[in-house]
Amino acid sequence: MTTPDRSLLKTADPRRRWLIAAKLVLIAAFVVMTNTGFGERIGLLLENGRFSTLLPYVAIWGVAVLAIIVAAFQPNLWVRLFWTVLMALSSATAWGYHRASQSEFTVFDIVSLWNARHEAGRAAEVYGAHMVLASVLALSGLLLLATPVQLTGRLRTWLGRMFWLPALPVVAIAAIVFIKGGSGSQAMPSQFTPVALGSLAGAKIATQGVPVRGAVTWVPKPGQQNIVMLIDESIRADYLDLTPGNPHTPKLAALADRFVNFGPAVSGGNCSNYANAILRFGASRKDVPGTINTNPTLWQFARKAGYRTVFIDAQAGGITNPGVLQNFMSMAEKGDIDAFHAIRDVGSDQADMRLAEIIAAELAKPGPVFIYANKNGAHFPYDHAYPASAGQYHPTVTESGQNTVETRIASYRNAINWSVDQFMEKLFASADLSKTTLVYTSDHAQKLDPHGLTHCQVDNPDPRTALVPLMVATSDEALRATLEQAATTLRGKASHFQIAPSVLGWMGYAPSDIATVYDESLTRDAGRDTAFTSGDVFGLFSGEVRWNPIDTTQDYLEAPARKLMPTAAGGA
Repeated sequence: MTTPDRSLLKTADPRRRWLIAAKLVLIAAFVVMTNTGFGERIGLLLENGRFSTLLPYVAIWGVAVLAIIVAAFQPNLWVRLFWTVLMALSSATAWGYHRASQSEFTVFDIVSLWNARHEAGRAAEVYGAHMVLASVLALSGLLLLATPVQLTGRLRTWLGRMFWLPALPVVAIAAIVFIKGGSGSQAMPSQFTPVALGSLAGAKIATQGVPVRGAVTWVPKPGQQNIVMLIDESIRADYLDLTPGNPHTPKLAALADRFVNFGPAVSGGNCSNYANAILRFGASRKDVPGTINTNPTLWQFARKAGYRTVFIDAQAGGITNPGVLQNFMSMAEKGDIDAFHAIRDVGSDQADMRLAEIIAAELAKPGPVFIYANKNGAHFPYDHAYPASAGQYHPTVTESGQNTVETRIASYRNAINWSVDQFMEKLFASADLSKTTLVYTSDHAQKLDPHGLTHCQVDNPDPRTALVPLMVATSDEALRATLEQAATTLRGKASHFQIAPSVLGWMGYAPSDIATVYDESLTRDAGRDTAFTSGDVFGLFSGEVRWNPIDTTQDYLEAPARKLMPTAAGGA
């Protein structure tokens, strides 16, 4: 009796031997194509003498390569399909995300994408080309990995027994990321990393529960001024011009004397959900994870101070399920809102104008009111944010069919001209602001270079994504004088983290109580360097927040934006 040869390539059939060799070569090419940063990672670890990290890293890669081969040559069809489908999708996800964002896929990106999953349709319009290519890659990878090549003898038996091996790199990568508080997945094999990160993120999200928020224990003086927090979408501070008669935002400039200008300012986070959570939950920079998880919400503070509470969502039109809440809002939080307006009966190009009407109507009702409003603003795709008839800058992305810096800027300026300039004129003309303090800012800003994400990038984010406007309009003359004095020293140093303590003070809460949680406000500088967060701020994986420095004095405006001028008159 002869013993079967154990070599993968030495088979009795030369044709089969060539098929095996061809499949191995194509698998190697697929792995090289879908993975970036391996050589750089090895070089960095060697250069820094981090051998305790290098050895496990090389070991995981070694096991991963073996696991890919084991999966691709599995004799059982269903086992082979199970692993190869996962590996093909995982590879395409990592490759597609890197192509779109110019950065690696991390567990923090998964959490952000999951919480913004209702925006998938809008994202598909902007990043559709990358998604199509990633889909083609996934299909190609699946065909390559799942194509059967028959093996015989002991090798076939051994492969069948090792069906579990592809689970090993998934578990190892997930364990490393868990131990390192969300990091550690850099340049790991893409055939397994997104699966590992997705499994870890899913487990964390499923088990984290809803934060238990404390009750308001402070005793306020009854508030008299209405308070409006107007949170725009994707507005960059350097695209707003308050110079009288400027061609870009002339109507906003005509209202400049109504505002105390603290901008350019810094957003709390560079992603909508995190930035809004920081604002609504009143996170303090002294302890972001602790306060964002346990603070009473602004709704709770407002109710305790005798305010009627109103929420307006001008982005709700993109949500197909009316029961879905955005930006980490829970049903418990919604229960503290007296009037909940989700604007779904108009297109996104008219949502902000409807929002202005609702603000005016709510301010006209008796008694003090606290309004938190999320505008549609310049939400991508930018050309959906304004009526085509209001376009003043050309050619746009839609008109040209090309997504370049120049066309993006044209579309973006049109969106701002409509949703900020025209909007502000309508709001100040229609709403009675005689007993109102209004805070205007944006959740985050935008990077207009088509190479990379417009915002929400976790690792090494562009500072432009956090450069936002921050202005206050108030009918309280004493408050205005105080804010004007503070703005002279705080201009360019203000951030979202200074808004909540200021609002609490306007609601009537004592400065001594506020100081127990906050050491800064719009009238008090804590002397910190300007910085914004990226990624998780809830401590889902780690209590350490990712801080990114930003120099608000730097000129970030793109060169094409300086040359682009309006060429047609828009209408309100």
